[in-house]
Amino acid sequence: MSLDSPPTDISASTQALPEAGTLEVGAYVTVIDDLNLLSNQFGAEFFLWTRWLGTSADNPSDRLAVLNAPSNNDIDRFQLLDQKQLGDVQWRLYKVRCRVSIPWRLQAYPFDRHKLLIRLGMDNPLMANVAYVADKMGSAVDPEFLMYDWSISPLRIDVSGLSLRSRFGLPDAHSLAVSVRPVIDLAIPIQRRSQLTLVSSFLGDFLAIGLCILALVIRESRDDLILGAVFAAAGTSVFLAQMLPVSALAGFAGQFQVIIYVGIVYVVIADELLDRVFSAASERIISRMRPWLLPSYVIGTVSAIYLITPTNI
Repeated sequence: MSLDSPPTDISASTQALPEAGTLEVGAYVTVIDDLNLLSNQFGAEFFLWTRWLGTSADNPSDRLAVLNAPSNNDIDRFQLLDQKQLGDVQWRLYKVRCRVSIPWRLQAYPFDRHKLLIRLGMDNPLMANVAYVADKMGSAVDPEFLMYDWSISPLRIDVSGLSLRSRFGLPDAHSLAVSVRPVIDLAIPIQRRSQLTLVSSFLGDFLAIGLCILALVIRESRDDLILGAVFAAAGTSVFLAQMLPVSALAGFAGQFQVIIYVGIVYVVIADELLDRVFSAASERIISRMRPWLLPSYVIGTVSAIYLITPTNI
């Protein structure tokens, strides 16, 4: 896309004119980065254009802001790149870089999917309502942009409303009336490539399962294998706690951890029963118990993991 030579054929003959007093908004997203699960934020960079049929003094384009982006000096900014008068229409092109707040829903991690929402509107919440129109045909995500851990769906741009429950100290400040503020929503659905994340995030747990199976297969020197399984599972727990908020551990990730630890306890109990409690018992009882230990562990672990796996993967 050439910023020095923007398309000059946008006119009333090729594109419908916006209604007088209506701001038409479109976006072309080029970068999504810095997905921070702990701070509930992600970064975005995109080109934003507006079309306004009206006087230049009334054009509200320069008052646009990302409403769900925490202010951070120069980070949340609209940089005016170009502007043209196309007949009666004022066209402006901005480059926007921002960090956006989003409530991540991680109960299904690493099978999670999200809707990255960028909400655009007037920077002054008390400014007279502006009527918006979304340029659906021209808006998109750059097809050359890749997120290696995520699958990206097409950009959806729509006009919606944001409820305000305050009068900000003006008369009728104690009124409970709710006012609706029109906004433009840029929504980018993404879905994690769960196979990659499942192996990398829970590698220690899979190692713990393997060590538990070995401990049930061999007849001697099982203590080192069980201890290794404990350390492998603990390492995964520490890794997840540093990367995910505590609320995420109430979902698949936390339940998976519980299954691993319960399996380790099962192997420890089996080891103690075979080596100590039944050490003086008849060989017949031991020989009957031993063949069932490994199948019961494997079947129980696999069944439990299957039951907690999200159904929407």
